[in-house]
Amino acid sequence: MIELPEAIVISKQINDTLKGKTVRTAIRGQNPHRFAFTGKFSDKEFSQILKGKIIKKSWSNGNVILVQLDPGYLLSLGCGGERILYHKHNKTIPKKHQLLLEFEDQTYLTVTISGWGEVRLLESKDLNKHPHIPFEKADPLSAEFTFSTFEKLVDLLPDKKKCSAKKFYITEPGLRGIGNGVIQDIFFLSRIHPKREMKSLTKGERELLYETTRSELQKMTNLGGRDSEKDIFNNLGGYQRIMHSKAVTTPCPVCETLIKKQQYLGGTIYFCPSCQTIN
Repeated sequence: MIELPEAIVISKQINDTLKGKTVRTAIRGQNPHRFAFTGKFSDKEFSQILKGKIIKKSWSNGNVILVQLDPGYLLSLGCGGERILYHKHNKTIPKKHQLLLEFEDQTYLTVTISGWGEVRLLESKDLNKHPHIPFEKADPLSAEFTFSTFEKLVDLLPDKKKCSAKKFYITEPGLRGIGNGVIQDIFFLSRIHPKREMKSLTKGERELLYETTRSELQKMTNLGGRDSEKDIFNNLGGYQRIMHSKAVTTPCPVCETLIKKQQYLGGTIYFCPSCQTIN
């Protein structure tokens, strides 16, 4: 699943590789997908609008990858389980895809969705209405996301309403671009159990969690994403995950207690029961 680090990496690669290219043909919907989010334009309109458009620039917002098409339109990708690939030859184009862009120089970009994802076209003026960019949530890698900001988000949690660390990061209040994937190592390295109540964290624990969040997300980004996700050149990211499905029942790298997994809040959590206690 594309999360904040991968969105940053892919948007940079699009800038470095596709900027200035002209779209020759655009095909969306060849293989319909129930959870391919497309926006207000039909597949036919999509093809007509994109023909002749020039790739101007790309940037990310949370786990959404935005591509500026001159003039006046944005292509929105990412947001979930997507394989976004650049092709120098048509022989490498996958048989099934939800988006195929052919450029004038006979190179290609494809998007294949697993689970859900974006292949949305929108007018640039409508960006602030994007349904999958939570503008109200804090961007954990932004300069504005200081420890003071983090503390205020914790302090604003209602005293009578429970909010675990996982819920705090993903849903309420939530951090932009953060999902179930990147939080596993962040919590492990901070020694915080995903079910731990955020209000129970001491000042020192909050500081460690905040610093680890910033440093690990930046490390994931600098290394080209996590080793479970691929970039547009079909290369896996260089960030080696600690807590994931293959780590279950293996010794914790710190204390050698066996790693466990549980289903929690719509996904799986991985943790060391000795290093990450709930109380």
